[in-house]
Amino acid sequence: MNILAINGSRRKKGNTDALIRSVLTPALAAGAQTETVFLGDYAIDACTGCEACCKSWDCVIKDGFSELIEKVDAADGVILASPTYWYSVTSDMKRFVDRCYSLIQFPVCRHQWIGKYMRTGKACITIAVCEQSEVAAMGNTLSLLTDFSRDIGLEVVGSVTGLGFFEAGSVQADSAVLDNAESVGKELLEHMQKG
Repeated sequence: MNILAINGSRRKKGNTDALIRSVLTPALAAGAQTETVFLGDYAIDACTGCEACCKSWDCVIKDGFSELIEKVDAADGVILASPTYWYSVTSDMKRFVDRCYSLIQFPVCRHQWIGKYMRTGKACITIAVCEQSEVAAMGNTLSLLTDFSRDIGLEVVGSVTGLGFFEAGSVQADSAVLDNAESVGKELLEHMQKG
């Protein structure tokens, strides 16, 4: 079993990373192979809307994005995680999501599409963190990650929300949130084991 975690935060020891580590705990205990990548470590240019990917599943822009998609292709499970910046995901995560336009095709019309990972059994967990304690302040962070994952064909088996955390690593003092993240990680592991 191979799980890839994609972190949209540039804080390498921040709250998003802590929640990823909690989600991965059951998989690591079961001997799964895991890797966490930080999008800020990759040069990912903006999508240009050129439509050159429309029949190939491949983005024609050659940069760090292609390496990341190779990792997603090889993974049995994917974790997509981001802190909230102005009611949404970080700019690093948004660029990654936009470039994943190459992972959908429109065989009949623009209103119907298929995702590259449909019927592959790839499981997904989404994670969103927000400084404020009110869920409204998170905006569309979690829904964007979850809807996007489903659009490209990943099977979303659970989500983790961290509200009220700003200082780097402060979520580690909240055992309830960490326990919930680990519980969602068990769901991911069980889904992968069944698959």
